[in-house]
Amino acid sequence: MPAIWGFVTDFGDSAVTVPLALLTLVFLMMAGERRLALHWALTIGGCAAAIGALKILFGACGAQITAIHIVSPSGHTAMSAAVYGSLVVLVGARLSPHLRVAIIAATWGAVIGIALSRVALHDHSQAEIAVGLVVGAGAVAMFRVLLGRQLPPALPLRWLMLVGAGLIAVMHGTRWIIEPTLHRLAWDFRFVLRWCR
Repeated sequence: MPAIWGFVTDFGDSAVTVPLALLTLVFLMMAGERRLALHWALTIGGCAAAIGALKILFGACGAQITAIHIVSPSGHTAMSAAVYGSLVVLVGARLSPHLRVAIIAATWGAVIGIALSRVALHDHSQAEIAVGLVVGAGAVAMFRVLLGRQLPPALPLRWLMLVGAGLIAVMHGTRWIIEPTLHRLAWDFRFVLRWCR
């Protein structure tokens, strides 16, 4: 069973989500959608910055901030929700209603699966994946607001899906080790805020 959870969790690693987000940014730029590309970059970059800041803050001061034991909110969950969820917003408007509902359900099912895998692998608590889910879902909501009433561009979906699937296949199983750096920053941050000690 841990092997299955490991397989699922790798879809949420930054080694998969960040290159996929960059690929989408490239497709938007190539389509001449500079403003939408900026919105995409702000959404995904904002999510990464928010979850990174929360990891540092909770890592340094978690016991003083909340009674719930939160040390490191789930980056896998946040980035999965932000990237996969925003992709659905980007391409879903041009799909038939039935297909759109099916893709939304499948995407959020996958995001929940990634979140549950973090608990099953004992990498995060339920509270930590809940924080990650809120951050990621907030990013998707922000992207939807930035998009406004504008119909997303007619991107070459087949190429985006083909190249995206190839990218995921190549990067799946690769792990970018970011946590140790964030833990060091959290430790340093404890000395800046006296009430965190």
